[in-house]
Amino acid sequence: MSRFVRIDKEGSQKTVLLNLDLVATVELAQQSDLLSSGADSRKVYATFLAADKTAIATLHFDSSEDANAWVQAHLSVQL
Repeated sequence: MSRFVRIDKEGSQKTVLLNLDLVATVELAQQSDLLSSGADSRKVYATFLAADKTAIATLHFDSSEDANAWVQAHLSVQL
């Protein structure tokens, strides 16, 4: 049975279901200095990749701690 998690897009009425069974790799990256300023500099992206390295989803978090907690809660792995 597949495991799905609902993701509500900020500022949009769209909702996405992410199939966690397809996730093979999670990559964390800090927001580019060119795209951020001040408080935004701590924001991180978590990109969820399939086994063939196709990006399934990218989620934005306020901090790496928030991203790690989300991955731990939903995928039961620690980054």
